[in-house]
Amino acid sequence: MKNSIIIFISFFLLISNLHSQSDSLKHNDWKFSGQVLMRSEVDGKDFDNKTYPPTYTLMRTRVNVEKNLFDDVSFFIQLQDSRVWGQTASPTKNLANIDMHQGYVDVKNIFNVPLSVRVGRFEIEYGTGRILGPNPWNYVARAWDGYRIRYGNEKKFYIDAFSLAHTALTTIPIRYPFSSMIDTSFNIYGLWSTVNIGDEQKVELLAYYENNNKITDTETKDAEGFPYKDAELLTAGLNYEYKSGSIDIALETAYQTGRSLFGGKKNKEASSYLGCLKIQYTLNSLTASMNAETVSGTNQTETEKTNTFWRPWGTVHQFYGYMDYFTGDLTQSTNNLGLSDLHIKCKYTPKGKPFSLDVALWYFMTNQKSATDKSTLGQEVDIVGRYNLHENIFVELGGGLYFAGEAMKEIYYLNTTRTVKDVSFWSYLRFDVRL
Repeated sequence: MKNSIIIFISFFLLISNLHSQSDSLKHNDWKFSGQVLMRSEVDGKDFDNKTYPPTYTLMRTRVNVEKNLFDDVSFFIQLQDSRVWGQTASPTKNLANIDMHQGYVDVKNIFNVPLSVRVGRFEIEYGTGRILGPNPWNYVARAWDGYRIRYGNEKKFYIDAFSLAHTALTTIPIRYPFSSMIDTSFNIYGLWSTVNIGDEQKVELLAYYENNNKITDTETKDAEGFPYKDAELLTAGLNYEYKSGSIDIALETAYQTGRSLFGGKKNKEASSYLGCLKIQYTLNSLTASMNAETVSGTNQTETEKTNTFWRPWGTVHQFYGYMDYFTGDLTQSTNNLGLSDLHIKCKYTPKGKPFSLDVALWYFMTNQKSATDKSTLGQEVDIVGRYNLHENIFVELGGGLYFAGEAMKEIYYLNTTRTVKDVSFWSYLRFDVRL
C-alpha cells in the first residue's frame, strides 16, 4: 500500500512538471472511435454428426475516447460490452456488464529523453503475440492492470519494463485486518526489447516472471518444510526476423524454468520450451507460408517434473488451428503431451479488389508419445473469405474440418468419455464495423 501511494504521488508530480513545461492545455483534440463486432458460429466439433450442432452469436461493442491533455500527456478510455445473444434470458433484463476494458494515461519524453510511462489498464502485445497478446478473437479479449516503462526509439531500439496484475489481494487493502492475511495475489513482471538491425533484420528479447502467491498444493514442500506458491515461473525468449522484398523468415523461441501448479493439482518443477519457424513468400496478390512449431510436453512416465510449456497469455487462435482444439490448456487438450504442428497458409488478396481468401492446412502431433505409443492428433483444413463492404465495414465467412488421428481419439475419449465417430466441422459468419 505504501509503495502504491509513493508511485501515485511520483506520477502526479511528474505530470505536473510536464504540464508546466508544455505550451498550454489542449482543448480541441478529442478523438472518438468504436467497434461493433458480431460473430455467429455453428459448432460441430464433437466428432459426432448425429448430434445437434449448437449455434450461437457473440457480440462485442466498444466505445473509445482519446485525449491529448498536454504536449506529452494523453489518456485513452475504452468501454466495452461483451455478451452472447440470449444471455439475459429475457428482453427486459439488464446484464449490467459494461466494463472499462482499457483506461490508461501515457506520459512521453520524460526529462526530455525518449522515456515514456503508461499506467492503468491496457492491452499488451509483444512480437507476434504468440506468448503475450490481447487475443482479440475472444469476444472479451485480454487487458491487464499495471504499468509499462519504455525507453528508446521504436524504429531503432527500445526496451520495456512492465508490471501486470492478474489477481488482487484476497482482502481489500482499505479493510485489511490485523494480523494480516496470507497474500494470494498474482502478478507478472517482465522485460521486452526490440533491436532493428538496418531495414531487413530484427531481434526481440523477452523475459517475464509469474509470481502467484496462492498455495493450492499444501503437500509438496521445499527443503525448509514450506509449501510452494502456485507459480514461480520464469519465461525467457529470443526472436529473429528477416524481411527482404518478398521474403519473410521468422524464428521464435522460448524457455521456461521454475515451479508451477500444472493441471491444478500438484506443484512441480518446470523445464519446458517452445520453438517456431516461418518461411513466407509473397508473389503479386498471393502470400504463402510454411510453418513449423513445437511446444514441449511431458513424458507419461515423468511424475516429479513438468515439461509442458505454459502459454495462457498469448494470441493463440491464429497459430494453432482456427477450430481452437489446442489453444487452451495443453494439460487437457493434449493430455500433457505437448504439441507439434506443420502448417501451410495461403492468402489471396487481389489488388484493388475488396475481398480476400485465406486457406490453411494443418498437421498436428503430440510432442511426446502417449502411453500406447501414439502421437498423431490429426489434420485440419480452414478456409476464410473476407469482403470489405466499406473502408471500415467488413464481412467474414469461414470454417474448418478436422480429421482426428489416433492420439486425438484417445485424448477426446479421456476428456469426454465419448468416442470419435466422424469428421468434425465448424463455421462462422463475422460482421465487423469500425467507427
